[in-house]
Amino acid sequence: MQKSFLFYAVAASALLIALFCHAQRAYSANARERVLEFPAKYSVGRLVVLQTRPQFSYGRCKGRLLAEARGVVRLPSDKLIKFEPSAVFYRHPQCLLKLPADAFDFIELRFMAMTDEESALSDPTVPFVRRISRLKGIDLDGSEITDKGLSQLGAMPELQYLAAGNGFITGSCLPHLVGCKKLEGLRLGGTVVNNESLSCLQNFPLLTHLGLINMNLSLSGLEQVSKCRAINNLDIDSNYQIDDKALPLLLKLTKLRTLSVKETKISLKALEILGKHGIITIGLPKPFANYAPSEQRRLVKAFPYYKFSAKSAGDVDSYNETMFAPVTR
Repeated sequence: MQKSFLFYAVAASALLIALFCHAQRAYSANARERVLEFPAKYSVGRLVVLQTRPQFSYGRCKGRLLAEARGVVRLPSDKLIKFEPSAVFYRHPQCLLKLPADAFDFIELRFMAMTDEESALSDPTVPFVRRISRLKGIDLDGSEITDKGLSQLGAMPELQYLAAGNGFITGSCLPHLVGCKKLEGLRLGGTVVNNESLSCLQNFPLLTHLGLINMNLSLSGLEQVSKCRAINNLDIDSNYQIDDKALPLLLKLTKLRTLSVKETKISLKALEILGKHGIITIGLPKPFANYAPSEQRRLVKAFPYYKFSAKSAGDVDSYNETMFAPVTR
């Protein structure tokens, strides 16, 4: 009888262990999932897994479609997920309230209104986007969201990238975003910058990548930029009034390694000085081929690690690349 009891005890223990292991596997599988509940009757966009981590670059990040944002969606938690809202989303932004704070990592808002009624749809989405408080990146390039709307975003503790070019963002919203302490990359463009608000850039201690493109940037605004000593990548393309007076301010950015000054008035002599102070990658005021051969040799000497293009047509500038990126309709 003792042997029989021992047999059943061992069998029961084995069964408990098997059940425990199954439960652990089920728990681990669930832990690797993000379960999102979207409206069941219609889609509000697409959920895309990104192939690589977005960098401070222009245009859309490449990704692979995972699912339509409709009904219950299960997503891997160990992948970078981007939400691309459809036009329907802007009429139902409250659908985000049912989602967890880490529902997705990036959101791309490129809505363009086609009627007067639709022109009022963009700003009201921002308080709902704030619900996804663990967002790492927000792309508003070409969006109709204004400074007033973006000011409602508030502190996003995990936000690392914010792109808001070719729209209505002047920078006056920056005082309301200083709680985003992990912000590494910021890009504005295509409107007249609020130069005074640029003083708030100092409140982003991790800011290393900054773009202020085609914004009528003044020397006073650039002076505020020069106080952000962590910046190593700066794009001030198409600020036509920027000339050699900007040189002392640029030299204060001792960690600067990548600089783009396309369509500015920076002289060749100033470029040579910048090359001696650690700039490795340079976007020239005009195409390399438009410089005289003797000037080209000076540029190659000033930036020996950068490969200049001999083509007469310059690269597509950052303003146009975002200006003609796809929008949501």
